[in-house]
Amino acid sequence: MWMLVCVSGCTQQTTRTCLEPSMSGLPAEFCYADEVVPLLRFDLKYAGYDNFVGRPIAGYVGKRPILRKDAAAALRRVAQELRPLGYGLLIWDAYRPARAMRDFRMWSLSEDDSSRSIFYPRITKQGIYAGHYIGNVSEHSWGIAVDISLYDLKNGKLVDMGGRHDFLDPSSATDSTEVSPVQRANRHKLRDAMRHAGFENYPKEWWHYRLSNSRPWYSYDFCT
Repeated sequence: MWMLVCVSGCTQQTTRTCLEPSMSGLPAEFCYADEVVPLLRFDLKYAGYDNFVGRPIAGYVGKRPILRKDAAAALRRVAQELRPLGYGLLIWDAYRPARAMRDFRMWSLSEDDSSRSIFYPRITKQGIYAGHYIGNVSEHSWGIAVDISLYDLKNGKLVDMGGRHDFLDPSSATDSTEVSPVQRANRHKLRDAMRHAGFENYPKEWWHYRLSNSRPWYSYDFCT
């Protein structure tokens, strides 16, 4: 099932029913990114345990990245630009259910702080929200945002960006001077290619991009 929730330009909430995306496909505006973007790799962190919460996040029922079709088409252009340079794209997160955002908030109010040393050593759990690393809503839930990095097409290794995905720390800023010049140049390499295809970087997170000039009228919540 999936739920269509108005977030802008609507006067009422609409709920429809269809089969689960893992069984029969997606709403018409959406697609599986790996069916559109050449040589795309993915490792959906919130579907597993390697994330700042330390467990699978509510709403992640599949293992494949989902995007709105216009965002996937733009990402294909990024891949086409980077391929001659020897790089491919790896996605850590794409479409994010609204339930996941609520799960993050509930976790932030719990006593669990077990992942702090790995993911947010210099701030508190409350600082994750105060520092605007996470909010109550997300562009991911509109299907137009990705957490993304580069990998080397020759050896398959991730390009050194000077930090891991979701390291919630000032050093994760795209222009941070706390990383080496080579690592910062790698971040800029990704940023430049994404910009050329119409994506905008969130400056505090070198991995986070949203499709620019996109009107996210709706938020979809794929439900089990």
